[in-house]
Amino acid sequence: MDFKKMFPDKKISQKKVLDFLDKKGFYIVLALCITVIGATAVFITAHNIRSSKDIGEEDIISPDMASSIVDENGSNSTYLLPKDGLESEIAAETSGEAIEAIKPSGPAASPKAEESPKPSAKPQKAETSTKTEADSQKVEAAKTSEKSANKSEGKSESGKKLTFVMPVFGEVTFEYAMDRLVYSKTLDEWRAHSGVDLRADRGTPVKAVADGVVTEVKSDPRFGVTVIVEHENGIKTLYANLASGDMVTPNQKVKQGEIIGSVGNTAIIESAEPAHLHFEVLKDNKPVDPKSYLQLPSDDKK
Repeated sequence: MDFKKMFPDKKISQKKVLDFLDKKGFYIVLALCITVIGATAVFITAHNIRSSKDIGEEDIISPDMASSIVDENGSNSTYLLPKDGLESEIAAETSGEAIEAIKPSGPAASPKAEESPKPSAKPQKAETSTKTEADSQKVEAAKTSEKSANKSEGKSESGKKLTFVMPVFGEVTFEYAMDRLVYSKTLDEWRAHSGVDLRADRGTPVKAVADGVVTEVKSDPRFGVTVIVEHENGIKTLYANLASGDMVTPNQKVKQGEIIGSVGNTAIIESAEPAHLHFEVLKDNKPVDPKSYLQLPSDDKK
Protein backbone atom coordinates (compact mmCIF):
# COMPACT_ATOMS: atom_id res chain seq x y z
CA MET A 1 0.00 0.00 0.00
CA ASP A 2 1.36 3.31 -0.98
CA PHE A 3 0.71 5.80 1.90
CA LYS A 4 2.19 8.63 0.05
CA LYS A 5 -0.58 8.33 -2.46
CA MET A 6 -3.20 8.06 0.27
CA PHE A 7 -1.95 11.12 2.18
CA PRO A 8 -0.28 13.28 -0.37
CA ASP A 9 -0.85 16.46 1.73
CA LYS A 10 0.39 15.18 5.07
CA LYS A 11 3.04 17.82 5.41
CA ILE A 12 0.58 20.47 4.52
CA SER A 13 -1.95 19.31 7.20
CA GLN A 14 0.68 19.27 9.98
CA LYS A 15 1.67 22.76 9.11
CA LYS A 16 -1.90 23.90 9.32
CA VAL A 17 -2.34 22.26 12.76
CA LEU A 18 0.74 23.95 14.08
CA ASP A 19 -0.40 27.26 12.75
CA PHE A 20 -3.82 26.77 14.33
CA LEU A 21 -2.34 25.90 17.72
CA ASP A 22 -0.02 28.84 17.49
CA LYS A 23 -2.94 31.18 16.94
CA LYS A 24 -5.71 29.55 19.01
CA GLY A 25 -3.72 27.50 21.58
CA PHE A 26 -4.08 30.01 24.47
CA TYR A 27 -7.83 30.00 24.20
CA ILE A 28 -7.96 26.23 24.04
CA VAL A 29 -5.88 25.93 27.25
CA LEU A 30 -8.07 28.55 28.97
CA ALA A 31 -11.22 26.68 28.02
CA LEU A 32 -9.80 23.44 29.35
CA CYS A 33 -8.89 25.09 32.71
CA ILE A 34 -12.36 26.55 33.09
CA THR A 35 -13.87 23.17 32.33
CA VAL A 36 -11.69 21.47 34.98
CA ILE A 37 -12.50 24.11 37.61
CA GLY A 38 -16.20 23.84 36.92
CA ALA A 39 -16.15 20.07 37.12
CA THR A 40 -14.27 20.22 40.42
CA ALA A 41 -16.74 22.69 41.93
CA VAL A 42 -19.67 20.54 40.88
CA PHE A 43 -18.07 17.46 42.46
CA ILE A 44 -17.34 19.17 45.78
CA THR A 45 -20.82 20.67 46.01
CA ALA A 46 -22.46 17.33 45.37
CA HIS A 47 -20.26 15.71 48.04
CA ASN A 48 -21.17 18.34 50.65
CA ILE A 49 -24.87 17.95 49.95
CA ARG A 50 -24.65 14.22 50.50
CA SER A 51 -22.64 14.69 53.72
CA SER A 52 -25.15 17.21 55.16
CA LYS A 53 -27.96 14.74 54.64
CA ASP A 54 -26.09 12.17 56.76
CA ILE A 55 -25.61 14.61 59.73
CA GLY A 56 -28.57 14.65 62.14
CA GLU A 57 -30.00 17.82 63.54
CA GLU A 58 -29.03 16.85 67.07
CA ASP A 59 -25.31 16.64 66.13
CA ILE A 60 -25.03 20.24 64.86
CA ILE A 61 -24.37 21.75 68.36
CA SER A 62 -22.72 19.70 71.08
CA PRO A 63 -23.63 20.09 74.77
CA ASP A 64 -20.20 21.56 75.53
CA MET A 65 -20.61 24.16 72.81
CA ALA A 66 -24.11 25.06 73.99
CA SER A 67 -22.99 25.45 77.63
CA SER A 68 -20.22 27.85 76.59
CA ILE A 69 -22.59 30.07 74.61
CA VAL A 70 -24.02 32.95 76.70
CA ASP A 71 -27.05 34.93 75.57
CA GLU A 72 -27.60 38.67 75.98
CA ASN A 73 -28.94 38.30 79.53
CA GLY A 74 -25.78 36.51 80.69
CA SER A 75 -27.39 33.04 81.03
CA ASN A 76 -26.27 29.85 79.30
CA SER A 77 -28.05 29.08 76.04
CA THR A 78 -29.31 25.67 77.05
CA TYR A 79 -32.22 26.06 74.70
CA LEU A 80 -29.75 25.29 71.87
CA LEU A 81 -29.27 21.80 73.19
CA PRO A 82 -31.46 18.98 71.95
CA LYS A 83 -34.09 17.74 74.36
CA ASP A 84 -32.18 14.61 75.33
CA GLY A 85 -28.98 16.57 76.07
CA LEU A 86 -30.87 19.22 78.11
CA GLU A 87 -32.61 16.60 80.20
CA SER A 88 -29.32 14.82 80.92
CA GLU A 89 -27.64 18.07 81.99
CA ILE A 90 -30.52 18.98 84.33
CA ALA A 91 -30.39 15.50 85.84
CA ALA A 92 -26.63 15.83 86.41
CA GLU A 93 -27.05 19.20 88.17
CA THR A 94 -29.87 17.82 90.35
CA SER A 95 -27.79 14.85 91.41
CA GLY A 96 -24.85 17.13 92.20
CA GLU A 97 -27.00 19.30 94.50
CA ALA A 98 -28.33 16.24 96.25
CA ILE A 99 -24.79 14.99 96.89
CA GLU A 100 -23.76 18.36 98.34
CA ALA A 101 -26.84 18.33 100.62
CA ILE A 102 -25.98 14.87 101.91
CA LYS A 103 -22.36 15.82 102.76
CA PRO A 104 -22.05 16.81 106.48
CA SER A 105 -20.60 20.24 107.25
CA GLY A 106 -17.08 20.34 108.65
CA PRO A 107 -17.59 22.11 112.01
CA ALA A 108 -20.80 20.19 112.88
CA ALA A 109 -19.38 16.76 112.02
CA SER A 110 -16.06 17.34 113.74
CA PRO A 111 -15.99 15.79 117.21
CA LYS A 112 -13.04 18.02 118.17
CA ALA A 113 -15.25 21.09 118.09
CA GLU A 114 -17.27 19.70 121.01
CA GLU A 115 -14.21 19.40 123.22
CA SER A 116 -13.84 22.19 125.75
CA PRO A 117 -10.66 24.23 125.35
CA LYS A 118 -7.94 23.61 127.87
CA PRO A 119 -7.26 26.48 130.25
CA SER A 120 -4.16 28.44 129.37
CA ALA A 121 -1.71 30.08 131.69
CA LYS A 122 -1.64 33.30 129.64
CA PRO A 123 -4.95 34.71 131.03
CA GLN A 124 -3.56 34.26 134.54
CA LYS A 125 -0.48 36.27 133.61
CA ALA A 126 -2.66 38.97 132.09
CA GLU A 127 -4.82 39.02 135.23
CA THR A 128 -1.72 39.29 137.41
CA SER A 129 -0.36 42.19 135.35
CA THR A 130 -3.76 43.90 135.53
CA LYS A 131 -3.79 43.58 139.31
CA THR A 132 -0.26 44.99 139.49
CA GLU A 133 -1.24 47.97 137.36
CA ALA A 134 -4.34 48.56 139.50
CA ASP A 135 -2.25 48.43 142.69
CA SER A 136 0.30 50.87 141.26
CA GLN A 137 -2.51 53.22 140.26
CA LYS A 138 -3.92 53.06 143.79
CA VAL A 139 -0.49 53.86 145.23
CA GLU A 140 -0.09 56.82 142.88
CA ALA A 141 -3.58 58.07 143.77
CA ALA A 142 -2.77 57.76 147.47
CA LYS A 143 0.46 59.71 147.00
CA THR A 144 -1.35 62.41 145.03
CA SER A 145 -4.07 62.74 147.65
CA GLU A 146 -1.44 62.88 150.38
CA LYS A 147 0.42 65.64 148.55
CA SER A 148 -2.84 67.55 148.10
CA ALA A 149 -3.64 67.17 151.79
CA ASN A 150 -0.15 68.33 152.76
CA LYS A 151 -0.44 71.30 150.46
CA SER A 152 -3.84 72.27 151.86
CA GLU A 153 -2.44 72.02 155.41
CA GLY A 154 0.71 73.96 154.56
CA LYS A 155 2.93 70.88 154.84
CA SER A 156 6.06 70.15 152.85
CA GLU A 157 6.37 67.17 150.48
CA SER A 158 7.99 65.18 153.29
CA GLY A 159 4.69 65.41 155.19
CA LYS A 160 5.97 67.79 157.85
CA LYS A 161 4.19 71.05 158.48
CA LEU A 162 6.16 74.13 157.57
CA THR A 163 7.81 75.54 160.66
CA PHE A 164 8.26 79.31 160.76
CA VAL A 165 10.64 81.26 162.93
CA MET A 166 9.58 84.63 164.26
CA PRO A 167 10.34 87.48 161.86
CA VAL A 168 10.73 89.81 164.89
CA PHE A 169 10.13 89.25 168.58
CA GLY A 170 7.41 91.43 169.99
CA GLU A 171 3.85 91.46 171.21
CA VAL A 172 0.84 91.61 168.91
CA THR A 173 -0.48 95.13 168.66
CA PHE A 174 -3.06 94.48 165.93
CA GLU A 175 -4.40 90.97 165.47
CA TYR A 176 -5.57 89.09 162.37
CA ALA A 177 -9.25 89.76 161.68
CA MET A 178 -10.66 88.80 158.29
CA ASP A 179 -13.86 87.28 159.70
CA ARG A 180 -14.69 90.25 161.92
CA LEU A 181 -14.02 93.97 162.29
CA VAL A 182 -11.42 95.60 164.55
CA TYR A 183 -10.95 99.26 165.39
CA SER A 184 -8.20 101.20 163.58
CA LYS A 185 -6.75 104.17 165.46
CA THR A 186 -5.24 105.63 162.30
CA LEU A 187 -8.44 105.49 160.23
CA ASP A 188 -10.75 105.86 163.23
CA GLU A 189 -13.01 103.13 161.92
CA TRP A 190 -13.82 99.47 162.24
CA ARG A 191 -12.23 97.38 159.53
CA ALA A 192 -10.78 93.97 158.66
CA HIS A 193 -7.09 93.26 159.14
CA SER A 194 -5.32 90.74 156.86
CA GLY A 195 -2.26 90.13 159.06
CA VAL A 196 -0.73 90.71 162.48
CA ASP A 197 1.25 93.69 163.72
CA LEU A 198 4.27 92.72 165.84
CA ARG A 199 5.71 95.50 167.99
CA ALA A 200 9.39 96.22 167.34
CA ASP A 201 11.58 99.30 167.44
CA ARG A 202 12.56 101.02 164.23
CA GLY A 203 15.68 99.50 162.72
CA THR A 204 14.96 96.06 164.20
CA PRO A 205 16.16 93.37 161.71
CA VAL A 206 13.37 91.47 159.97
CA LYS A 207 14.08 87.79 159.21
CA ALA A 208 12.61 85.39 156.63
CA VAL A 209 10.41 82.91 158.48
CA ALA A 210 11.36 79.98 156.13
CA ASP A 211 13.37 79.14 153.03
CA GLY A 212 11.97 80.69 149.89
CA VAL A 213 12.39 83.03 146.94
CA VAL A 214 11.75 86.76 146.95
CA THR A 215 9.00 87.36 144.39
CA GLU A 216 8.32 91.07 144.92
CA VAL A 217 9.82 94.19 146.50
CA LYS A 218 7.50 97.20 146.30
CA SER A 219 6.35 100.40 147.92
CA ASP A 220 2.69 99.85 148.75
CA PRO A 221 0.54 103.02 149.03
CA ARG A 222 -1.09 101.68 152.23
CA PHE A 223 1.47 99.40 153.92
CA GLY A 224 4.66 101.10 152.73
CA VAL A 225 7.80 99.19 151.76
CA THR A 226 6.79 95.55 151.32
CA VAL A 227 8.72 92.34 150.61
CA ILE A 228 6.95 89.11 149.55
CA VAL A 229 8.68 85.72 149.83
CA GLU A 230 7.27 82.57 148.19
CA HIS A 231 7.69 79.22 149.95
CA GLU A 232 6.64 75.70 148.92
CA ASN A 233 3.09 74.36 148.69
CA GLY A 234 1.53 77.67 147.72
CA ILE A 235 2.58 79.51 150.89
CA LYS A 236 3.74 83.14 150.74
CA THR A 237 4.75 85.53 153.51
CA LEU A 238 4.45 89.32 153.38
CA TYR A 239 6.59 91.78 155.38
CA ALA A 240 5.37 95.39 155.36
CA ASN A 241 6.09 98.73 157.05
CA LEU A 242 9.80 98.20 156.38
CA ALA A 243 12.32 101.00 156.45
CA SER A 244 13.81 100.12 153.04
CA GLY A 245 13.66 97.54 150.28
CA ASP A 246 17.35 97.56 149.49
CA MET A 247 18.21 94.40 151.41
CA VAL A 248 16.85 91.91 148.85
CA THR A 249 15.90 91.78 145.16
CA PRO A 250 13.24 89.83 143.24
CA ASN A 251 14.13 86.18 142.39
CA GLN A 252 16.66 86.13 145.24
CA LYS A 253 16.74 82.91 147.26
CA VAL A 254 16.67 83.39 151.02
CA LYS A 255 17.22 81.00 153.89
CA GLN A 256 15.20 80.72 157.05
CA GLY A 257 16.37 83.36 159.52
CA GLU A 258 18.12 85.45 156.83
CA ILE A 259 17.66 89.23 157.28
CA ILE A 260 15.56 90.72 154.49
CA GLY A 261 14.93 94.24 155.92
CA SER A 262 14.34 96.32 159.02
CA VAL A 263 11.33 97.77 160.82
CA GLY A 264 10.35 101.25 159.64
CA ASN A 265 7.38 103.64 159.65
CA THR A 266 6.24 103.64 156.01
CA ALA A 267 2.73 102.17 156.42
CA ILE A 268 0.47 105.21 156.13
CA ILE A 269 -2.64 103.17 156.93
CA GLU A 270 -1.11 102.24 160.33
CA SER A 271 0.93 105.35 161.11
CA ALA A 272 -0.87 105.97 164.42
CA GLU A 273 0.22 102.59 165.73
CA PRO A 274 3.47 102.07 167.63
CA ALA A 275 6.50 100.99 165.57
CA HIS A 276 5.82 97.47 164.34
CA LEU A 277 6.17 94.91 161.57
CA HIS A 278 3.03 94.13 159.55
CA PHE A 279 3.23 90.40 158.79
CA GLU A 280 0.89 88.28 156.63
CA VAL A 281 0.67 84.62 155.55
CA LEU A 282 -1.01 83.86 152.22
CA LYS A 283 -2.21 80.42 151.16
CA ASP A 284 -2.88 80.26 147.39
CA ASN A 285 -2.79 84.08 147.39
CA LYS A 286 -5.47 84.33 150.10
CA PRO A 287 -4.67 85.63 153.62
CA VAL A 288 -4.81 83.09 156.45
CA ASP A 289 -4.29 83.44 160.19
CA PRO A 290 -0.52 83.64 160.97
CA LYS A 291 -1.22 81.99 164.34
CA SER A 292 -1.39 78.66 162.46
CA TYR A 293 2.30 79.04 161.56
CA LEU A 294 3.88 81.25 164.26
CA GLN A 295 4.22 80.82 168.00
CA LEU A 296 2.98 84.26 168.85
CA PRO A 297 3.30 85.84 172.28
CA SER A 298 0.26 87.25 174.05
CA ASP A 299 -1.85 89.28 171.63
CA ASP A 300 -3.01 92.04 173.93
CA LYS A 301 -4.45 94.90 171.93
CA LYS A 302 -3.39 98.44 172.55
